[in-house]
Amino acid sequence: MSFTEKMRKTAIKYFEAIRVAFAVFLAIAIIMVVIFFVSDQPLDVLYWLVVGPVTTLRRFGTVIELLIPLGFCGLGMCMMFQVNRFNMSCEGAFFIAGSATAILALYLDLPPIIFPLVIIVVSALVGGCVTIVPAYINEKYKAHIVVSSIMLNYVLLYLGRFLLIHWLKDPTFSYNGTPFFPENALLTRIVPGTRIHTGIFILIAAVIVTYILLYKTKIGYNMRYSGQNAAFARYVGINTKKSILSAQFIGGMLAGMGGAIECMGIYQQLNWEVQLGYGFDGMLIAIIAKNNPLLVPVVAFILSYLRTGGDLVNRMTDVPTEFVTVIQSLVVIFIAAKSLLATTRHRMLIKDSMSGKGAN
Repeated sequence: MSFTEKMRKTAIKYFEAIRVAFAVFLAIAIIMVVIFFVSDQPLDVLYWLVVGPVTTLRRFGTVIELLIPLGFCGLGMCMMFQVNRFNMSCEGAFFIAGSATAILALYLDLPPIIFPLVIIVVSALVGGCVTIVPAYINEKYKAHIVVSSIMLNYVLLYLGRFLLIHWLKDPTFSYNGTPFFPENALLTRIVPGTRIHTGIFILIAAVIVTYILLYKTKIGYNMRYSGQNAAFARYVGINTKKSILSAQFIGGMLAGMGGAIECMGIYQQLNWEVQLGYGFDGMLIAIIAKNNPLLVPVVAFILSYLRTGGDLVNRMTDVPTEFVTVIQSLVVIFIAAKSLLATTRHRMLIKDSMSGKGAN
Protein backbone atom coordinates (compact mmCIF):
# COMPACT_ATOMS: atom_id res chain seq x y z
CA MET A 1 0.00 0.00 0.00
CA SER A 2 1.43 3.38 -1.04
CA PHE A 3 1.82 6.38 1.26
CA THR A 4 -0.97 8.20 -0.60
CA GLU A 5 -3.38 5.32 -0.06
CA LYS A 6 -2.52 5.15 3.63
CA MET A 7 -3.17 8.88 3.99
CA ARG A 8 -6.47 8.55 2.17
CA LYS A 9 -7.64 5.68 4.39
CA THR A 10 -6.64 7.65 7.50
CA ALA A 11 -8.53 10.71 6.24
CA ILE A 12 -11.65 8.61 5.59
CA LYS A 13 -11.43 6.99 9.02
CA TYR A 14 -11.10 10.31 10.87
CA PHE A 15 -13.17 12.36 8.46
CA GLU A 16 -15.54 13.79 11.09
CA ALA A 17 -12.65 15.01 13.25
CA ILE A 18 -11.04 16.62 10.19
CA ARG A 19 -14.38 18.16 9.26
CA VAL A 20 -14.78 19.70 12.74
CA ALA A 21 -11.23 21.08 12.66
CA PHE A 22 -11.85 22.54 9.22
CA ALA A 23 -15.11 24.14 10.40
CA VAL A 24 -13.30 25.82 13.32
CA PHE A 25 -10.51 27.04 11.03
CA LEU A 26 -13.00 28.33 8.45
CA ALA A 27 -15.04 30.19 11.08
CA ILE A 28 -11.94 31.88 12.51
CA ALA A 29 -10.74 32.77 9.00
CA ILE A 30 -14.06 34.42 8.11
CA ILE A 31 -14.11 36.43 11.34
CA MET A 32 -10.49 37.51 10.86
CA VAL A 33 -11.29 38.79 7.35
CA VAL A 34 -14.09 40.90 8.84
CA ILE A 35 -11.84 42.12 11.66
CA PHE A 36 -9.19 43.27 9.16
CA PHE A 37 -11.77 45.71 7.81
CA VAL A 38 -13.32 46.94 11.09
CA SER A 39 -10.41 46.91 13.55
CA ASP A 40 -7.35 49.14 13.80
CA GLN A 41 -5.40 46.25 15.40
CA PRO A 42 -6.14 43.14 13.28
CA LEU A 43 -2.72 41.54 13.81
CA ASP A 44 -2.98 42.09 17.57
CA VAL A 45 -6.41 40.44 17.53
CA LEU A 46 -4.98 37.41 15.75
CA TYR A 47 -2.03 37.23 18.15
CA TRP A 48 -4.08 37.38 21.35
CA LEU A 49 -6.69 34.96 20.04
CA VAL A 50 -4.26 32.30 18.78
CA VAL A 51 -1.17 32.77 20.95
CA GLY A 52 -2.47 34.72 23.95
CA PRO A 53 -3.80 31.77 26.01
CA VAL A 54 -0.34 30.11 26.05
CA THR A 55 1.75 33.21 26.77
CA THR A 56 1.72 32.54 30.51
CA LEU A 57 1.04 29.55 32.74
CA ARG A 58 -1.81 31.40 34.43
CA ARG A 59 -3.58 32.04 31.14
CA PHE A 60 -3.21 28.45 29.99
CA GLY A 61 -4.41 27.39 33.43
CA THR A 62 -7.58 29.36 32.76
CA VAL A 63 -8.13 27.26 29.62
CA ILE A 64 -7.89 24.01 31.60
CA GLU A 65 -10.05 25.39 34.44
CA LEU A 66 -12.82 26.23 31.98
CA LEU A 67 -12.39 22.90 30.19
CA ILE A 68 -13.51 20.93 33.28
CA PRO A 69 -17.13 22.20 33.67
CA LEU A 70 -17.55 22.37 29.91
CA GLY A 71 -16.42 18.75 29.64
CA PHE A 72 -18.86 17.46 32.26
CA CYS A 73 -21.82 19.28 30.73
CA GLY A 74 -20.77 18.14 27.26
CA LEU A 75 -20.73 14.53 28.46
CA GLY A 76 -24.13 14.98 30.08
CA MET A 77 -25.66 16.33 26.87
CA CYS A 78 -24.03 13.51 24.86
CA MET A 79 -25.85 10.98 27.03
CA MET A 80 -29.17 12.76 26.59
CA PHE A 81 -28.81 13.20 22.84
CA GLN A 82 -27.98 9.49 22.41
CA VAL A 83 -31.65 8.68 23.01
CA ASN A 84 -32.84 11.53 20.78
CA ARG A 85 -34.28 13.57 23.65
CA PHE A 86 -33.32 17.25 23.77
CA ASN A 87 -33.42 17.67 27.52
CA MET A 88 -32.07 21.15 28.32
CA SER A 89 -32.02 20.79 32.13
CA CYS A 90 -28.26 20.16 32.40
CA GLU A 91 -28.01 23.87 33.11
CA GLY A 92 -30.34 23.58 36.09
CA ALA A 93 -28.68 20.35 37.25
CA PHE A 94 -25.26 22.02 37.24
CA PHE A 95 -26.63 25.00 39.19
CA ILE A 96 -28.60 23.10 41.84
CA ALA A 97 -25.68 20.71 42.35
CA GLY A 98 -23.77 23.73 43.60
CA SER A 99 -26.44 24.27 46.26
CA ALA A 100 -26.26 20.60 47.27
CA THR A 101 -22.47 20.87 47.45
CA ALA A 102 -22.65 23.89 49.75
CA ILE A 103 -25.15 22.23 52.09
CA LEU A 104 -23.03 19.09 52.39
CA ALA A 105 -19.73 20.95 52.72
CA LEU A 106 -21.02 23.25 55.45
CA TYR A 107 -23.14 20.82 57.46
CA LEU A 108 -21.11 17.59 57.24
CA ASP A 109 -17.65 16.78 58.48
CA LEU A 110 -15.83 13.80 56.99
CA PRO A 111 -12.17 12.89 56.47
CA PRO A 112 -10.26 14.36 53.49
CA ILE A 113 -10.59 12.55 50.14
CA ILE A 114 -13.74 10.77 51.39
CA PHE A 115 -15.52 14.08 51.98
CA PRO A 116 -15.19 15.44 48.39
CA LEU A 117 -16.11 12.04 46.95
CA VAL A 118 -19.29 11.89 49.06
CA ILE A 119 -20.20 15.42 47.98
CA ILE A 120 -19.62 14.60 44.31
CA VAL A 121 -21.72 11.42 44.47
CA VAL A 122 -24.64 13.07 46.28
CA SER A 123 -24.55 16.15 44.00
CA ALA A 124 -24.48 13.84 40.98
CA LEU A 125 -27.58 12.05 42.25
CA VAL A 126 -29.30 15.42 42.77
CA GLY A 127 -28.45 16.35 39.17
CA GLY A 128 -29.80 13.03 37.90
CA CYS A 129 -33.05 13.36 39.85
CA VAL A 130 -33.54 16.84 38.42
CA THR A 131 -33.01 15.95 34.78
CA ILE A 132 -35.21 12.87 34.87
CA VAL A 133 -38.27 15.02 35.73
CA PRO A 134 -38.87 16.55 32.27
CA ALA A 135 -37.89 13.22 30.66
CA TYR A 136 -40.48 11.33 32.71
CA ILE A 137 -43.16 13.93 32.00
CA ASN A 138 -42.35 13.64 28.32
CA GLU A 139 -42.59 9.85 28.32
CA LYS A 140 -45.69 9.71 30.55
CA TYR A 141 -47.73 12.70 29.41
CA LYS A 142 -46.05 13.65 26.09
CA ALA A 143 -45.19 17.12 27.39
CA HIS A 144 -42.61 18.82 25.17
CA ILE A 145 -39.26 18.03 26.76
CA VAL A 146 -37.49 21.18 25.51
CA VAL A 147 -40.13 23.51 26.94
CA SER A 148 -40.50 21.69 30.27
CA SER A 149 -36.75 21.37 30.80
CA ILE A 150 -36.10 25.06 30.11
CA MET A 151 -38.89 25.99 32.51
CA LEU A 152 -37.38 23.65 35.10
CA ASN A 153 -34.08 25.53 34.81
CA TYR A 154 -35.79 28.68 36.07
CA VAL A 155 -37.39 26.80 38.96
CA LEU A 156 -33.99 25.48 39.98
CA LEU A 157 -32.39 28.90 39.59
CA TYR A 158 -34.79 30.54 42.02
CA LEU A 159 -34.70 27.55 44.37
CA GLY A 160 -30.91 27.78 44.50
CA ARG A 161 -31.02 31.54 45.06
CA PHE A 162 -33.55 31.09 47.87
CA LEU A 163 -31.33 28.55 49.60
CA LEU A 164 -28.30 30.81 49.24
CA ILE A 165 -29.88 34.06 50.39
CA HIS A 166 -32.14 32.77 53.17
CA TRP A 167 -30.22 29.80 54.52
CA LEU A 168 -26.60 29.51 53.43
CA LYS A 169 -25.42 33.12 53.12
CA ASP A 170 -22.65 34.41 55.37
CA PRO A 171 -23.96 37.77 56.69
CA THR A 172 -20.42 39.12 57.14
CA PHE A 173 -19.85 39.19 53.36
CA SER A 174 -20.79 42.19 51.24
CA TYR A 175 -22.13 39.83 48.60
CA ASN A 176 -24.42 36.83 48.63
CA GLY A 177 -22.05 33.97 49.31
CA THR A 178 -21.66 31.07 51.70
CA PRO A 179 -18.74 30.76 54.11
CA PHE A 180 -15.69 29.25 52.44
CA PHE A 181 -15.75 25.47 52.56
CA PRO A 182 -13.52 23.65 55.06
CA GLU A 183 -10.19 22.40 53.74
CA ASN A 184 -11.23 18.73 53.86
CA ALA A 185 -14.16 19.46 51.51
CA LEU A 186 -12.02 21.01 48.74
CA LEU A 187 -10.37 19.52 45.69
CA THR A 188 -6.59 19.80 45.62
CA ARG A 189 -5.04 22.34 43.28
CA ILE A 190 -2.23 20.59 41.47
CA VAL A 191 -0.41 23.29 39.44
CA PRO A 192 1.12 26.18 41.42
CA GLY A 193 0.10 29.59 40.13
CA THR A 194 -3.16 28.29 38.67
CA ARG A 195 -6.49 26.95 39.90
CA ILE A 196 -6.17 23.65 38.02
CA HIS A 197 -7.42 20.97 40.40
CA THR A 198 -7.90 17.22 40.64
CA GLY A 199 -11.27 17.53 38.95
CA ILE A 200 -9.39 17.17 35.65
CA PHE A 201 -8.61 13.55 36.54
CA ILE A 202 -12.25 12.92 37.45
CA LEU A 203 -13.24 14.33 34.06
CA ILE A 204 -10.84 11.98 32.26
CA ALA A 205 -12.26 9.03 34.18
CA ALA A 206 -15.83 10.17 33.38
CA VAL A 207 -15.01 10.36 29.65
CA ILE A 208 -13.62 6.81 29.64
CA VAL A 209 -16.49 5.38 31.68
CA THR A 210 -19.11 7.14 29.53
CA TYR A 211 -17.53 5.83 26.33
CA ILE A 212 -17.37 2.26 27.67
CA LEU A 213 -20.96 2.49 28.89
CA LEU A 214 -22.26 3.70 25.53
CA TYR A 215 -20.23 1.56 23.15
CA LYS A 216 -19.09 -1.51 25.07
CA THR A 217 -22.12 -2.52 27.14
CA LYS A 218 -25.61 -3.80 26.51
CA ILE A 219 -27.06 -0.82 28.39
CA GLY A 220 -25.36 1.61 26.00
CA TYR A 221 -26.46 -0.44 23.00
CA ASN A 222 -30.07 -0.24 24.18
CA MET A 223 -29.78 3.51 24.70
CA ARG A 224 -28.32 4.20 21.28
CA TYR A 225 -30.86 2.07 19.40
CA SER A 226 -33.73 3.50 21.42
CA GLY A 227 -32.67 6.90 20.11
CA GLN A 228 -31.99 5.83 16.53
CA ASN A 229 -35.19 3.83 15.99
CA ALA A 230 -37.49 3.44 18.97
CA ALA A 231 -40.06 1.35 17.08
CA PHE A 232 -37.44 -1.18 15.95
CA ALA A 233 -35.88 -1.22 19.44
CA ARG A 234 -39.26 -2.09 20.97
CA TYR A 235 -39.78 -4.75 18.29
CA VAL A 236 -36.54 -6.55 19.25
CA GLY A 237 -37.42 -6.44 22.94
CA ILE A 238 -35.60 -3.34 24.22
CA ASN A 239 -37.34 -1.46 27.01
CA THR A 240 -37.08 1.93 25.33
CA LYS A 241 -38.70 3.88 28.15
CA LYS A 242 -36.20 2.51 30.66
CA SER A 243 -33.28 3.20 28.31
CA ILE A 244 -34.41 6.77 27.64
CA LEU A 245 -34.93 7.61 31.30
CA SER A 246 -31.63 5.97 32.25
CA ALA A 247 -29.76 8.09 29.70
CA GLN A 248 -31.42 11.26 31.00
CA PHE A 249 -30.58 10.36 34.60
CA ILE A 250 -26.93 9.59 33.82
CA GLY A 251 -26.64 12.79 31.79
CA GLY A 252 -27.96 14.77 34.74
CA MET A 253 -25.53 13.00 37.05
CA LEU A 254 -22.61 14.07 34.88
CA ALA A 255 -23.80 17.67 34.88
CA GLY A 256 -24.31 17.51 38.66
CA MET A 257 -20.77 16.18 39.09
CA GLY A 258 -19.53 19.14 37.07
CA GLY A 259 -21.39 21.58 39.33
CA ALA A 260 -19.99 20.03 42.51
CA ILE A 261 -16.44 19.89 41.15
CA GLU A 262 -16.58 23.50 39.94
CA CYS A 263 -17.87 24.64 43.32
CA MET A 264 -15.21 22.76 45.32
CA GLY A 265 -12.31 23.26 42.93
CA ILE A 266 -12.63 26.83 41.65
CA TYR A 267 -14.97 28.87 43.86
CA GLN A 268 -14.44 27.01 47.16
CA GLN A 269 -17.77 28.48 48.26
CA LEU A 270 -21.21 29.01 46.71
CA ASN A 271 -21.88 32.50 45.35
CA TRP A 272 -23.89 31.66 42.23
CA GLU A 273 -26.87 33.98 41.77
CA VAL A 274 -27.25 33.38 38.05
CA GLN A 275 -26.90 30.30 35.91
CA LEU A 276 -23.39 30.03 34.50
CA GLY A 277 -24.41 28.86 31.03
CA TYR A 278 -22.32 25.67 31.05
CA GLY A 279 -25.35 23.47 30.36
CA PHE A 280 -26.10 25.24 27.09
CA ASP A 281 -22.39 25.20 26.24
CA GLY A 282 -22.57 21.44 26.80
CA MET A 283 -25.25 21.22 24.13
CA LEU A 284 -22.95 23.02 21.69
CA ILE A 285 -20.07 20.69 22.57
CA ALA A 286 -22.22 17.58 22.14
CA ILE A 287 -23.39 18.75 18.70
CA ILE A 288 -19.86 19.47 17.48
CA ALA A 289 -18.53 16.21 19.00
CA LYS A 290 -21.30 14.25 17.26
CA ASN A 291 -22.28 12.76 20.65
CA ASN A 292 -18.93 10.97 20.89
CA PRO A 293 -17.66 11.12 24.50
CA LEU A 294 -14.03 10.78 23.39
CA LEU A 295 -14.32 13.98 21.34
CA VAL A 296 -15.97 15.97 24.13
CA PRO A 297 -12.73 17.01 25.92
CA VAL A 298 -11.19 17.97 22.56
CA VAL A 299 -14.13 20.21 21.63
CA ALA A 300 -14.33 21.57 25.19
CA PHE A 301 -10.64 22.46 25.01
CA ILE A 302 -11.13 24.30 21.70
CA LEU A 303 -14.09 26.21 23.11
CA SER A 304 -12.31 27.13 26.36
CA TYR A 305 -9.21 28.14 24.39
CA LEU A 306 -11.29 30.41 22.14
CA ARG A 307 -13.04 31.96 25.12
CA THR A 308 -9.79 32.62 26.94
CA GLY A 309 -8.32 34.12 23.79
CA GLY A 310 -11.49 36.14 23.25
CA ASP A 311 -11.24 37.58 26.76
CA LEU A 312 -7.64 38.63 26.06
CA VAL A 313 -8.71 40.18 22.75
CA ASN A 314 -11.39 42.14 24.61
CA ARG A 315 -8.85 43.50 27.12
CA MET A 316 -5.91 44.08 24.80
CA THR A 317 -7.52 45.33 21.56
CA ASP A 318 -10.47 47.29 20.24
CA VAL A 319 -12.56 44.19 19.43
CA PRO A 320 -15.24 43.06 21.95
CA THR A 321 -15.32 39.51 23.31
CA GLU A 322 -18.68 38.84 21.64
CA PHE A 323 -16.85 38.00 18.42
CA VAL A 324 -16.08 34.59 20.00
CA THR A 325 -19.83 33.96 20.10
CA VAL A 326 -19.95 34.68 16.37
CA ILE A 327 -17.16 32.13 15.81
CA GLN A 328 -19.13 29.55 17.83
CA SER A 329 -22.25 30.23 15.77
CA LEU A 330 -20.38 29.84 12.50
CA VAL A 331 -18.81 26.57 13.68
CA VAL A 332 -22.26 25.16 14.49
CA ILE A 333 -23.58 26.28 11.08
CA PHE A 334 -20.67 24.63 9.27
CA ILE A 335 -20.97 21.42 11.30
CA ALA A 336 -24.71 21.30 10.61
CA ALA A 337 -24.05 21.79 6.88
CA LYS A 338 -23.73 18.18 5.79
CA SER A 339 -22.43 19.27 2.39
CA LEU A 340 -19.24 20.71 3.95
CA LEU A 341 -16.39 18.60 2.52
CA ALA A 342 -18.97 16.00 1.42
CA THR A 343 -17.69 16.09 -2.17
CA THR A 344 -14.12 15.60 -1.00
CA ARG A 345 -15.11 12.60 1.09
CA HIS A 346 -17.09 11.14 -1.81
CA ARG A 347 -14.06 11.41 -4.10
CA MET A 348 -11.79 9.80 -1.51
CA LEU A 349 -14.21 6.90 -1.11
CA ILE A 350 -14.34 6.37 -4.88
CA LYS A 351 -10.55 6.43 -5.16
CA ASP A 352 -10.23 4.06 -2.21
CA SER A 353 -12.74 1.68 -3.79
CA MET A 354 -11.00 1.83 -7.16
CA SER A 355 -7.58 1.20 -5.63
CA GLY A 356 -9.02 -1.84 -3.83
CA LYS A 357 -10.35 -3.25 -7.11
CA GLY A 358 -7.00 -2.63 -8.77
CA ALA A 359 -5.23 -4.57 -6.03
CA ASN A 360 -7.58 -7.50 -6.56
